[in-house]
Amino acid sequence: MRVHNSRETNSTAFTGRIMEDDWDDTLKFETLAAALHLGRSQQKDLVESLAQMLTLSLPDSVTITRGGWILSREKPIEELTIRFDEFHYQIAKHGSGYTARALKMVRGVALKTTELELEECFKQILSELTTLADKNSKARDALQNFISGR
Repeated sequence: MRVHNSRETNSTAFTGRIMEDDWDDTLKFETLAAALHLGRSQQKDLVESLAQMLTLSLPDSVTITRGGWILSREKPIEELTIRFDEFHYQIAKHGSGYTARALKMVRGVALKTTELELEECFKQILSELTTLADKNSKARDALQNFISGR
């Protein structure tokens, strides 16, 4: 007959919970990756979601320019700018889709501008959020909310 050590049982439960959390995070990242492959018609929704999430969680780092008619209910995003320490990302409406670019910033001056595919831009923004989340709990919450679709 084996006597269970409560410390061992708690440790096993904790390890199992960590493994489940890792699995959940992996699944969430895969879901996000699949969302990045959306067609042009769905890009608008993804850009709107990103703008909303970042505005709520990092309001000082986001600038949104909206278009549409004055009396129109719908005011689609014309340009979204997300500012991080070293890079700024701009997503702009172009025809029926969006274009994206990354600006390498040094002391408030853009030294280099790189055109990106929208999904690559989202990946880089996600990477920046992940780096920021290691340093900032508000950014960590924003990243978690974005991944979980809240």
